[in-house]
Amino acid sequence: MKYPKTLHLSILLAIAAVLTSGSAYAAGQSSYGALSGATAGGIKSHQSQQTAEQAELDAFFSSKYTYWDAAQLATYWGQNLEEAKARIGRKIRWGPADVAILEQFLLDARLESLQSVNDLRFYGESSYTYDDAAALAEFWGDPTPYDAKLRIERNLILGNADQVETALQLARP
Repeated sequence: MKYPKTLHLSILLAIAAVLTSGSAYAAGQSSYGALSGATAGGIKSHQSQQTAEQAELDAFFSSKYTYWDAAQLATYWGQNLEEAKARIGRKIRWGPADVAILEQFLLDARLESLQSVNDLRFYGESSYTYDDAAALAEFWGDPTPYDAKLRIERNLILGNADQVETALQLARP
């Protein structure tokens, strides 16, 4: 025999095929039934995956974490915003140990974001206007609206969006 390993492999594959088809036959399923069962299983699997993803998003939305937290973690993790929200929700659902890890990730992401505060990425994504920045600059005693934009950016990064809103309400006449 010139290729004994190939023959051996072919015999093993044939035996596996017979065993597989024999067990399907013994279970009373035709090839069509096996395929439709696999499709139904795939649909159920997809539906349960969607349910799990929705539960993760629900956990995120009912948590203390904000859009700004998710945006920072999305950048830090290299994910889109929805994936980051689901990942945050998953960590919340997994329990206190994973929430502690999440908090460390968030701290690391914030520190990384603070290094690029001059980009004004989060300010740009916010609904704050130039007039808001001018009012806050006067209120905070910043020399220019740009300085107020930088302060808004830092506050958004640090999770202090509520403080910016309060200051803005006090700064408006």
